Amino acid sequence: MLIQISAAVAAIGFIVLVVYLIRTLHTVSNTLAQTSVTIKELQQQLHAIGMEATTLLRHTNEVAVDVRNKLYAFDPVMYSVKHIGDAVREVTSSVKQVSTAAAGTIRKAGGASVSPGGKAGAILQSVPVLLDLWRSLRRAKDKPGPMSPRSQSAGGGAANGAKS
Repeated sequence: MLIQISAAVAAIGFIVLVVYLIRTLHTVSNTLAQTSVTIKELQQQLHAIGMEATTLLRHTNEVAVDVRNKLYAFDPVMYSVKHIGDAVREVTSSVKQVSTAAAGTIRKAGGASVSPGGKAGAILQSVPVLLDLWRSLRRAKDKPGPMSPRSQSAGGGAANGAKS
């Protein structure tokens, strides 16, 4: 009889163990199902984010190309401004040298032969200045710049490089 009671107690214990094991496995199954749903949602969101990132990169590349093309188109303007600045600097330097030389000549001469206030004095004082100015402009004109017909006909210049 003791064996039968022991077997019954063991059977009842085994049944209780199986019931708790079934409940635990059912909870684990629900958790795995929820995890699977969450992973599918994350995959969909990740795909949407990837598409947005691709679109954003494409637009960024288009803007970068547009900015680069506009900078290339602006290069000849900057070269022209630089050359104009160089020419103005040369003219200013020449005018300064000529006026210094003319003032020195007038001081040395003492104004005896030509009166500085007269028309002849004004004309004689302006002749060296005009000659230097003419020479500087001619030198600036002879230098080929990015916008000059020489550099464009030869196939050079920054504008031609930007179109290719």
